[in-house]
Amino acid sequence: MQKALEEYDRIVLIDRKLGDQQLLDAFSDGESFKGSDRKTLILWERADRKAGSIEWRHVAEEEAEGILRLYHLYEFSNRIAIVARGQAFGSLLDYVATGLLTREEMAAAILR
Repeated sequence: MQKALEEYDRIVLIDRKLGDQQLLDAFSDGESFKGSDRKTLILWERADRKAGSIEWRHVAEEEAEGILRLYHLYEFSNRIAIVARGQAFGSLLDYVATGLLTREEMAAAILR
């Protein structure tokens, strides 16, 4: 993770318990990231791939749990983002659920 933090401007971990296929599709669509010039690493359960400044990398469940622990150390830096369902209200997922944001808008907002 230290190497990834040195190499990428932003790291996004997508929780495998998210259970939202359309949201995963929004993060896998290269069109969502055309406006971003930040070097971004997306960690998730799907296969590896790369497009422009965005790289998607498969992450095992155990590794994802370790990253979640590290997240709390780096949360203040805005370098690591977690996309997960939680009890917090007013999250981007809540905005998608209420129709205030589309899944694509949420993906774009996280990557900015």
